[in-house]
Amino acid sequence: MAAARTAFVRLYRRLRPRGPAVIIDGRRRQARRLRRELARAARAYARTLGTELPPGLSIVVQRVVHEGRLLNGLLQAFETAGVRRYVVHLALSVDGRQVSEDELLAALRHQLTRALEDAIGKPVLNVPLDLEVPRARAGPSVAELRPEARAHHDGQERRAMPIQPIEGDQAS
Repeated sequence: MAAARTAFVRLYRRLRPRGPAVIIDGRRRQARRLRRELARAARAYARTLGTELPPGLSIVVQRVVHEGRLLNGLLQAFETAGVRRYVVHLALSVDGRQVSEDELLAALRHQLTRALEDAIGKPVLNVPLDLEVPRARAGPSVAELRPEARAHHDGQERRAMPIQPIEGDQAS
């Protein structure tokens, strides 16, 4: 009985997939994990907004997304015979920097919002939030590399030379 139920569930999932088609350009292990995560996030986001994913939604994760310049993501809509299909392209790297999984999910949600506008309507309120990441601050300037203690080397006295800013033509 359990084997028949398992076979039925597999057949049902194959004939009627619940989530979007997800294509990943990456290593097999990473692709499998990322495919599940992106499909799960897309379904959860649509449920949160009170709708279902549009039929025929495809998510393509590739090395770079280029549309005149390098992008984090791109949403394309294709319409034939009144049926609209969406393709979300997400980039694994932007400007030579690897994109984290969290950034991929954020880009996906941003693109899904636009794809779901047909079902839920346009936003009536949009409040942007820009969080600035604090940068490492430089410490106080260094006046000397060595303490004032005198060191003897080859019978001569040596002192530490303080570092001073070089201005103008004093570089010689």
